[in-house]
Amino acid sequence: MLHLQPHNLLIQKTLGEAVHALSNGTPLTLDRIISDFDYTTFHVTNSPQDKSILLLSIRTKAWQSVQQCKGSTGLVPYLQTKYADIGGVAVLQQSVTGYDFTMQVQLSQLSADSITRLSLLKIMVLSYPFQLAFDEFAQLSTLPVSEEGTAPVSNTLHTVQYRDEENLFIKPASDRITVIFETVFQDETDKVFGKVFLQEFVDARKRNRSIQSAPQVLFSHEPPLELQNQIAHRPEASRRFVTFVLFPRHFQTPDLQFHSVAQLTLFRNYFHYHIKCSKAYMHSRMRYRVDSFIKVLNRAKVDEEEDSKDSNTQQPTRRTITGRKMVY
Repeated sequence: MLHLQPHNLLIQKTLGEAVHALSNGTPLTLDRIISDFDYTTFHVTNSPQDKSILLLSIRTKAWQSVQQCKGSTGLVPYLQTKYADIGGVAVLQQSVTGYDFTMQVQLSQLSADSITRLSLLKIMVLSYPFQLAFDEFAQLSTLPVSEEGTAPVSNTLHTVQYRDEENLFIKPASDRITVIFETVFQDETDKVFGKVFLQEFVDARKRNRSIQSAPQVLFSHEPPLELQNQIAHRPEASRRFVTFVLFPRHFQTPDLQFHSVAQLTLFRNYFHYHIKCSKAYMHSRMRYRVDSFIKVLNRAKVDEEEDSKDSNTQQPTRRTITGRKMVY
């Protein structure tokens, strides 16, 4: 299976080429638009005053919903803290027209690690509601249990609308964080492939001891319990819900948090990509089998120039399935 990389390779390549050209004394003139998954677009262009300064902008469908997530700082200050320690990178107060967020990059101060972190800009935007969930989990886990023995309950539900008809829901609790993907299948066959694909997640977790600590995966037609009282369900036969249950072992450290967020934000692309690959593989196997059957039928054909009867026995000529004459 293909594992998608969290960073954008085109941004990484573009910034690397710009830094290399500047070091050679021939700065590039850039005005490049880069498209990513989930209706995300990047724009890399030179500053009007200096070619050694680039403007990196992002426009994503999830920006408005992520910005509306209730937090203590807000999305833009959160991104500023993520890139504050990178030399030569500054967040512009006014983004480029048509884009949600813009950073000014001084090429002469960039390193290889800085370029990689800049290529993670979309992941950083989508990680904001996850960080809010991690912070609320830390607060809930410190609260005492009630006299009835029930754990503290949170009514927070972060909703990220990253596609036209699909949402991502994040709900923190005192002992776990639940991440729910709402996905729509365009074809009937995609439902079958999707069910088989997700069932393999469950079976592999049971078979392999080394991955039994991975998050639990649930697949349902109806909204999970975490959503039934929070959203108005639209009954559609093509809509499915995929649930991941994260326990503290999955986000104890900042490295684990980043790894979990990067894998989850790419799950929808990973999921539907492998459905399309499975269908393409089956179609290629079907075409191969049809071609092999046609070859067998062509070998079994009788040539028109041959007589219908054997000249020696005056009997009809019989052939095997491979096309050879039968000798009596």
